[in-house]
Amino acid sequence: MKKINQSSNKIFFTSDHHFGHDGIIKFANRPYENIEEMNEGLIHNWNRVVPPDGLTFVLGDIGFCDKTSIVDIFTRLNGRKILIRGNHDSNYPENILLSIFDEIHDMLYIRLQDDVTFKYLYMVLCHYPLLDWQGSFKGSWHLFGHLHTRDLAEFGTLKTRLFASQYDVGVDNNNFEPVSFHNLKDIMRIQSESQIFKKTNYY
Repeated sequence: MKKINQSSNKIFFTSDHHFGHDGIIKFANRPYENIEEMNEGLIHNWNRVVPPDGLTFVLGDIGFCDKTSIVDIFTRLNGRKILIRGNHDSNYPENILLSIFDEIHDMLYIRLQDDVTFKYLYMVLCHYPLLDWQGSFKGSWHLFGHLHTRDLAEFGTLKTRLFASQYDVGVDNNNFEPVSFHNLKDIMRIQSESQIFKKTNYY
């Protein structure tokens, strides 16, 4: 488990930018005309949300552009960044990823302190949604990406197969911007009050 020593109001989560990926615009019905507009829009949204001293956990699938372009893009993004690898991040060699990210993990279990309640909160970060995870029945969250959750009927059905403490932090599910820890608190509270999420894996 990794203890995060960063003010909780400066912690953010995101995934699945697919910078430079023309096909993702149509696949995920993104509101962009072309790659250039998408890249610039995602950069603008990130920097509008994340302060220069922020910390963002990127849960995979950063891009499909060339090595020089991906480094240039991430150099323009505010704050420190930690990568949890996605299925497409093998597009880039390790030295390129290490020039962009402070740390790289396949999965990460973290603890951070809420600046409002002063309580510790635990999270499992993985590119993929999990059936179960460490601390799931003790209140830990599971944040994931990969699914490109968006406004389609099948994603309403998907939510009935998730726990209320799971959430897709991908850009397609979050107005094409990183989501803050404190916004996630609100999301998790609302989900916990909903009846659509499952309660157990055993019936």
